[in-house]
Amino acid sequence: MAKILILNLGSTSSKGALYHDLIEIKSFTLRHSTDDLAPYKKIIDQVDYRKKCVEDWMDHEGYKMNEIDIFCLRGGLVKPIPSGIFKINESIVEDVKQERYGAHSSNVGLVIGYLWSLEYQKDAIFLNAPVTDELSDLARFTGLKGVERRSVFHALNQKQIALQYSKSINKSYDSLNLVVCHLGGGISVGAHAKGRIVDVNNALDGEGPFSPERAGQLSNFMVLDLVESIKDIPSIRKLLAGKSGLVSHLNTNSMMEAIKLAAHDEYASKVIQAMIYQIAKQVGSMASVLRGDVDQILITGGLAYNSEFVHQIIDYIKWIAPVTVFPGEDELFALASGAVRYLTGEEGLKVY
Repeated sequence: MAKILILNLGSTSSKGALYHDLIEIKSFTLRHSTDDLAPYKKIIDQVDYRKKCVEDWMDHEGYKMNEIDIFCLRGGLVKPIPSGIFKINESIVEDVKQERYGAHSSNVGLVIGYLWSLEYQKDAIFLNAPVTDELSDLARFTGLKGVERRSVFHALNQKQIALQYSKSINKSYDSLNLVVCHLGGGISVGAHAKGRIVDVNNALDGEGPFSPERAGQLSNFMVLDLVESIKDIPSIRKLLAGKSGLVSHLNTNSMMEAIKLAAHDEYASKVIQAMIYQIAKQVGSMASVLRGDVDQILITGGLAYNSEFVHQIIDYIKWIAPVTVFPGEDELFALASGAVRYLTGEEGLKVY
């Protein structure tokens, strides 16, 4: 039974778990205050501090680092790569240290994993990073030459749910056409064609439906009007990704609160209906990418726990294909599953 250490770093927390194969032995969430992080000018400078926090937790709980068989980290902001499992190597570490593709706490995790792999002579891997890019050539085009669409989305959860569904019906993932809809703080809907995500809305850049906290797709001139009126790009970024969606309309990022409000408030009801409408429209667009040949639509993410909300989406899209719901987003289990696939030889390594 393999011992797997999972690590998923957020901006102010370090989450992780110790797994024995697919059995969670112990999970943890280590909080980091503003004062704790104040000495570090850049996010990547937190490596030694965050590494020691996890090692201290392991020691306190009586677990030995040298008994871990594999380290599995959440993917970070690396260059665009296909889906799959990657061993953390010097090239990856160099890219994230130089912040060539952006700065994020997950990059810190990649460096920590690499240091552990050197110290304990065990593999450190990541899988299905947010920058997973399998877009078709046509999906990359915009109307401006030299400006291409980017693939940034909830790849870890979308791939995990697609694999999980495929196994549940005893079929291979690469034999199916699926539309996978991740509903969370951000919303991404992907067209999975025979094991590749050939198109997906980039929720990070503002494509697709509005969500609890994000504005979704706005027209070019709408964005220009915002720039002209606010004249502060950082403020606009915070507005579009954090203070929009339900937060803007209803002053809450909670779907449960929004639905309660909608029971006696006509405007709140219309806002929720508009979100449902836009999600269904995005699913329809991905179905057209697959030329209508859709074996199953999968709905996942935190918002999928709200059955009333999901049922209204299903009413729009059930004519396309059958729908299966997988509520939640268990990132730690998804990472552990990838580690087990690698250790058992079910899935091989990709080269960065």
